Amino acid sequence: MKHDLRNPLNHIRTTGVNGLMRTEKIRRCSKCVLPEHTPNIVFDEEGICNYCHTYRKFEYKGEAELLRLLDSQRKADGEYDCIVTLSGGRDSSYVLLKLVKDYDMRVLAVNYRNPFTHTQAEKNIENAIKSLNVDIVRFKLKNNVHERTFRKNVLAWFRRPSPALIPMMCIACKNIWWNILNIAKKHKIRCIVSGGNPLEYSSFKRELLHVSRDENVELAFIKTFYGLLQEVFKNPAYFDPSCIPTMVKGYLFGDPNAIGSRLVGHKITRLDLFHFIKWDEQEVLSRIETELDWDYPREFGSTWRFDCEVDFLKNFMYLKTLKLTEKDGFYAKLVREGLITRRDALSRLQKENKVFFDEMQSVLRKVGIEDITFLAKQGSITKHLHT
Repeated sequence: MKHDLRNPLNHIRTTGVNGLMRTEKIRRCSKCVLPEHTPNIVFDEEGICNYCHTYRKFEYKGEAELLRLLDSQRKADGEYDCIVTLSGGRDSSYVLLKLVKDYDMRVLAVNYRNPFTHTQAEKNIENAIKSLNVDIVRFKLKNNVHERTFRKNVLAWFRRPSPALIPMMCIACKNIWWNILNIAKKHKIRCIVSGGNPLEYSSFKRELLHVSRDENVELAFIKTFYGLLQEVFKNPAYFDPSCIPTMVKGYLFGDPNAIGSRLVGHKITRLDLFHFIKWDEQEVLSRIETELDWDYPREFGSTWRFDCEVDFLKNFMYLKTLKLTEKDGFYAKLVREGLITRRDALSRLQKENKVFFDEMQSVLRKVGIEDITFLAKQGSITKHLHT
């Protein structure tokens, strides 16, 4: 049966995934693809959502400004000009390629040895370093702090599921900026370039914490912290003494506008490539696949965020509590920016918004959670796909 994709009311057909999925008729914005379950969403008489009505296209700073900043960091003594943070994902790999090949920067790659890194991402890191002939520094968090904190937070979350607290699964990763800033200091590097994509920032996550999606960056960070704190206090299980230092450090260094980042890195310039030049998915993938032998696990149907396996569990959590994932928000923005069509976005969601049970099981076993029957007890999850 075919459906008119211009009609915001769509029927869904799907098969079960380990007993966790069911079908449902949903409504999506007739302009983008945000579903009716999006926090604080409202549709007008034409089926267009309020997220679309208030959306402002991203204004890039421009490549000329980027080059000016990079040129100011070039060194004549052969030392490193900048750091590029590398995860093995598509965007960080492209940033490394762009900085080395196109901008002729002498780069030191820095990689956090995330215990949940997908094996393909590891291969991508090795291929990129070899292809571009750059040096790399790799580090881990001490005393298995990442695994311990993740385990505690997962168990706490499932005791009282809250969509606002799903980012707590990544709190240990917020700690890595302390290490990266100190690596920069050690090598006398005053510029760090990353692949942060402004189109990936999920507006609905702010809404969950009562922060306006249009709030300016610095104020949004402060309000988001207080919003998270209010949510955490509703679930005492998060206040495990062994996890509190990690949570505090994550707050201090988890954002360029955080207090710790400002103090430790006050002489270091932090740049996100895609705040200066437009993110072009086709160019990104074409170049890294051709020039870096980059690849992704085809079974997942997406090149986005496979590099950290925790994302499979987070998607499950979002589907359980909100009946959507961050992909809904990301593709909605791509539609508004004119980078993909609504039809393409719907097609992608149909392929990608799935529960990958084996991958979730693998992640949980890495932290000693062998009995995963509690996942099935969470009830069925609606799969919001279009046929």
